[in-house]
Amino acid sequence: MIRSLASLVLGSLSLCPLAAQAIIAQTSGLPNPGQVIDFGSNVLPNFTPVTTQFPGITVNVASYFTTGSSNNLVGGFLTQLPNSGSTQLRIQFAAPIVELSFVWHQVALGTPTTMSALLQGVVVDSFTGSWSWYQTNNYFGFTNTVFDELRVDFVADFNLDTLAFTAAQASQAGCTLHNGGNQNPVGFACATLPRLGTTWQGSVAHTATTLLSALAYAPNGLAAPVPLFSGELLVDPGALVLFAGGPNYSFPVPAAPSWTGTVLTFQGLRLEQMGAGLGVVPLNAVQLLVGT
Repeated sequence: MIRSLASLVLGSLSLCPLAAQAIIAQTSGLPNPGQVIDFGSNVLPNFTPVTTQFPGITVNVASYFTTGSSNNLVGGFLTQLPNSGSTQLRIQFAAPIVELSFVWHQVALGTPTTMSALLQGVVVDSFTGSWSWYQTNNYFGFTNTVFDELRVDFVADFNLDTLAFTAAQASQAGCTLHNGGNQNPVGFACATLPRLGTTWQGSVAHTATTLLSALAYAPNGLAAPVPLFSGELLVDPGALVLFAGGPNYSFPVPAAPSWTGTVLTFQGLRLEQMGAGLGVVPLNAVQLLVGT
C-alpha cells in the first residue's frame, strides 16, 4: 500500500502520453478532429519559410507552396525548405494534443521515413516505412495518445497537408501505459481511474518467483529509456520515491478541483528469485491523469 502519497505528489503537474496507436498509410484522416489546418490557398508567396504563420503550431525546415489538387493535396501545403541542410521536420503544437492526422507525400521513392510523436521531447510512439507520393493511401498520424510535437525524419523532399488534430482535455481521467523500447514485461496496471475524491487502485502482477514488488514514483515524469538490470528505466531518476509491498497499491485522490490535470508517474518493479540469487525485473511505467 502506498502511504502518505498525496503529500509527496502535490504540485506535480504535467501531461501524460498514452499508449499510442498509429495511423499508417490510410485513405482518410481523423473523422472528427477538433481543429484542421489546411494551409489555405495563396496565403503566402510560394517557397516562403514557414515558422509561426499558422496559429497553434511552430514549424521548422518547411516552406509554403500552393498548387491545385494533387493526390489529397489541396491548395496550400508544406514542402521542404530549400537548402535547409536538415532532414528532420518538426511541428510543435502550442498545447498538447490527443490525436493527429495529416497527408504526406514521400518524394524520394523507396527511402525510409520515420514519424514520431513526442511529449516534452520524449518519444511516445514512432514508426518507420517507405512510401510513394503516388499512393492514394497517404494519411498518417497518431491517435490514443497525448503529445505536443510531430517529428518526421525523411531522406528527401516532402509535401504535407491537412493537419488535423484534437486538443487534450485535462479534465478526463486517464491511466496510461508507457513501455519504452518494449524491453520490460508488462505487469503494472490500473484497476481504477484516478478521479477526484476517489481511491485509486493499481496492481503489479506477481509470478511464482516474485518475492516483492514495488512502485517507483517519479516526480519529474517520463524520460528517455536507459538500461536497467535486464530491462529499461523509463522514468526520470531524479527524486525517485520507492513504495514496496504489493501486489496491490492504492491511494486517495484529493477532491480539490485544483488536482484536475495532475499527472502522477510510476514504474513497476519486481524482486525475483533467480536460481540461487535475486534479480530485479523492471516493468512498464504508468501515468495517472487525475480527472473528474
